[in-house]
Amino acid sequence: MIKLWNGKEKLLKATLTLLAALLMFIGPTYLLFILQKLGVPHLLLLLSALASFTAGVILTLYLTAEEKKTERS
Repeated sequence: MIKLWNGKEKLLKATLTLLAALLMFIGPTYLLFILQKLGVPHLLLLLSALASFTAGVILTLYLTAEEKKTERS
């Protein structure tokens, strides 16, 4: 049972890492494009791209800090 839980934890970590990469790289580019086609004002485009990139960076920092914490123990 413990190995199954460990597998789920690794799957969750891999999924969150992929989500962080998508937020940092695809979010600001394609999100800008889609919102621009919808007629969103330019300021909101920039803020949404910045928010997407920031969320990806924060998620990446959280995952790496969690990884360092588990290595120490």
